[in-house]
Amino acid sequence: MITRLLKPEESWIWSKVMAVAFEYGLDIKKAKEEAEKEKTAEELEKAKKDRCFASFADDNTTVYGCVNSHEYDCRFDGGVYKLGGVGGVSTLPPYRRKGAIRACITASLQDMYKNDFTFSYLFPFSTEYYRKFGYEVAGVMNEWTLNLRDIKPRDVGGSMEQLFPGDDMSPLLEIYNKCFKDVNMSALRDTYSEELNEKNFMDDERYVYVWRNDAGEPRGLMISKKEKDGGKTLLNCTHMFGCRCGFLFCDAEAFNALLFFAKSAFSSDYDAIRFAALPQQSITSLVGENNEAENKPYWNGMLRVVNVRRVLENCRCFGEGTVSFRVHDEIIRENDGTWKLTFAPGKSNTVTKTDGEADLDMSINHFSALICGIRTAQDIEWMPDVKVLNRTADFSGVFYLKKNYMMDLF
Repeated sequence: MITRLLKPEESWIWSKVMAVAFEYGLDIKKAKEEAEKEKTAEELEKAKKDRCFASFADDNTTVYGCVNSHEYDCRFDGGVYKLGGVGGVSTLPPYRRKGAIRACITASLQDMYKNDFTFSYLFPFSTEYYRKFGYEVAGVMNEWTLNLRDIKPRDVGGSMEQLFPGDDMSPLLEIYNKCFKDVNMSALRDTYSEELNEKNFMDDERYVYVWRNDAGEPRGLMISKKEKDGGKTLLNCTHMFGCRCGFLFCDAEAFNALLFFAKSAFSSDYDAIRFAALPQQSITSLVGENNEAENKPYWNGMLRVVNVRRVLENCRCFGEGTVSFRVHDEIIRENDGTWKLTFAPGKSNTVTKTDGEADLDMSINHFSALICGIRTAQDIEWMPDVKVLNRTADFSGVFYLKKNYMMDLF
């Protein structure tokens, strides 16, 4: 089996495998012609952001499967780092369970390390499957469903504006950046959504609203779509593959403003509103009748550290101390080993690879979850595959709860 990076003119191969694996239509001839036509400098530069690895038979022609990764800049502990968003993991039916995807993901992750990526992220069909490659369950989001009749938001003033296709969408990006400025794994964007810029979203019966405070600053957005859930008519503002909407609020004032607008404008035709919020956004006292409210947690994809040294050098630590971690990484061998981290207030982290004793022994999966703040030092006792080798070591200054959310879907 041959596993290699596809050239831009071979992108139709990935399209073909994807169309079969996910069962949607494709004009292969048109896709091939589009891929093989001469590219502008701008198109070639954009193509560099997508790196697709494919596995072939030894003839280098018969394709088995593909894995694509898209380059993002993401936030982590106050810095900005390269992240590979993995998508389109697909195999043609005759060649499944023959190791094609393992070969592609391994090649993709090693390629990320060589090209200075720090993290990787994906949205899994199975968490257990992707744990084999070092990924771990990422942050939790809370999906709220509130009956409009029960909510009692305050009128905080300001003004609500509806945006239509072709309007200036820059207020959406401004709100996004304010909301996610301190959220790990959130992607930096040039625009809030290329789709909203290019597509007539009203064809999908989606509607876009922006709330500005009394100073005229955009502080909240609501992108909604009408949906039925059992006997309820929902104002669905969730942002998922099946419904790319949104409900972002910079603070409690903006949250009240959005709910006040939803109730006053839609309560005659809708029963409830559904949206997502970070666990750190303490909105329970603002939702009205809690007995009727629904709050369902869901896991927002899976993440993986690609470069252990860089993450340890740049993670935000509290207090002063030295701890050592034995990290096991079978795919990126440069990560495998014992890492000694020394940190102190006002000083840069010092990181060395050592042959000395470790305080903690864990896989790259668990290291990724702990260092990104998905899990904390208090969670270690609930992680049976993590071995504490030094009971006197204090990990609380390194492993603590952080905000995490990847809103981009790939």
